[in-house]
Amino acid sequence: MRKFLPLLPLVAVCLFACGAAEQVDPAQNAETETSDGLETTSDVSTSQATASKGSAFQPVGAVDMSTMSTPEDAPDDWRAVPADQLIVLKTAHGITLIELVPLFAPGHTARFGELAQSDYFVGLPFHRVLDGFMAQAGDNQLVGRPEPTTENLTAEFRFRRPPNLKMIVTGERRSAEAGFIDGFSVASQNPALAMMTADGKVDAWSLHCPGAAAAARLGHDINSANAQFYITMGYPENLDKGYTIWGRVRAGMSAIFRIKRGEPVIPPDLIEQFALASNLDEASAPTVWVMDTNSPAFSAYLETLKTSSGVLPDVCKIDVPVWVRWP
Repeated sequence: MRKFLPLLPLVAVCLFACGAAEQVDPAQNAETETSDGLETTSDVSTSQATASKGSAFQPVGAVDMSTMSTPEDAPDDWRAVPADQLIVLKTAHGITLIELVPLFAPGHTARFGELAQSDYFVGLPFHRVLDGFMAQAGDNQLVGRPEPTTENLTAEFRFRRPPNLKMIVTGERRSAEAGFIDGFSVASQNPALAMMTADGKVDAWSLHCPGAAAAARLGHDINSANAQFYITMGYPENLDKGYTIWGRVRAGMSAIFRIKRGEPVIPPDLIEQFALASNLDEASAPTVWVMDTNSPAFSAYLETLKTSSGVLPDVCKIDVPVWVRWP
């Protein structure tokens, strides 16, 4: 990593010339939508649903939830995100809620959970923010912080999926199936191939749909992720199977879209809070429910999204319904 330069302008010049120490490669980015276009499908509150369901539960995203159940009246339709798997990220633009996904990336989720508990990210910048691509944060050198003492992480680009790990298939991703496991967008080899593998499982991987939270790393070293992360604002498909996704934005994506752009950003927006909901007091901890993608309610919701020919949108265009109860 570079040595820290005490003057912000000089650091900015170095960052511009050399790139951030832990980079995310934007090459061949397939997503061409503008940030405004993505925001309208990712984080626009549905006032109709709010009015019909009352103030206890707030809908998230552009999904019309006015006719949907709430976690209170149909708990089997929803799953509550455990408080120790929910990160509360705050910037000057608002609060973003990120669900960790230990099932797919146990090492990375443990690391970012530990960093959240230690307030490591508080005061660190979003130093590289590119339209339609991603917002990257955590460059400690930019603000004069010492190197992180944590060890680099072993890549978790893929996970092994057993046949009993149910996946709701909504389409294809090249030669793989695409869909949802526990509300997370994934791609997977056909489970029928499991009978031909030594461990009886198949390869599966998380997708860099808008709102994916993933670990940045150094160049070509796949095992160099440590303490920087990014949140996707588009769908950079070329990053799939090349960077470890450790979480998914469940609410507050609009705050990410409002982060100041630049490479580098001068001056950057800073992280004001990055904490596990389980570490917050009851008065300030939100609660999140995600529609159970294995439920009949989700199957009924998918039916409403089909075209006249019975085809579903691309998996990255399907918003999983979410309710949030704010304190």
